[in-house]
Order: sequence, then C-alpha cells, then structure tokens
Amino acid sequence: MGDFNDMMYTCDKSNINDVNRSRMRSFCNYVKNCGLIDLGYSGPAYTWSNRRYSSTPLYERLDRFFANPKWSDMFPNANVYNLPIMLSDHAPVLAMLHSKYK
Repeated sequence: MGDFNDMMYTCDKSNINDVNRSRMRSFCNYVKNCGLIDLGYSGPAYTWSNRRYSSTPLYERLDRFFANPKWSDMFPNANVYNLPIMLSDHAPVLAMLHSKYK
C-alpha cells in the first residue's frame, strides 16, 4: 500500500487531457511483471488533490493497495477504503483485513 505517484488508467485523473500514457503503460507493466493485484477500493475515486479549489482543481488516484496472490489467499476478506481528503493533499487509505462488510 502506498503513494506510487503514477496512474494505471485514464480514469485515475480528473483531467484526462494531461495524461502521460507511456508512463501509465510502464507502471501497468511493472505491476504485472511483479505479479501484483490491485485490490481496488471503496469510497472516493481520487486519493490526491493539488488543493487549488479556486483555480483549476486536479484530482488523481495515486495511492493504491497491491498484493500478490499468496497474500490475497491469506486475507480473502480484505477490503480497501479511500477516505476523504482532509488535512493533507493525500487521502488516507484504510485496509481492513477481516472486514465483515463488502
């Protein structure tokens, strides 16, 4: 889990006119080559903001929770929640390993 400073998909950014597709492909290939799985999320789609609410706000999903298949087998009920952006430019990401809720 962490801030990867990269996006995997164009929908990970609020302004798709400014997307570096080559960098996205490289990041996706890296994740795939490492055998990692993006566990997804519930909650807000974006985990980072440039905090320019009066001019041009920009939002991106930079924070993700990846796991390998062995980890996913050990924690089959794990859920990831993107919490609202409050004090930082990043949203907190909460992983619950034994969640009773889906």
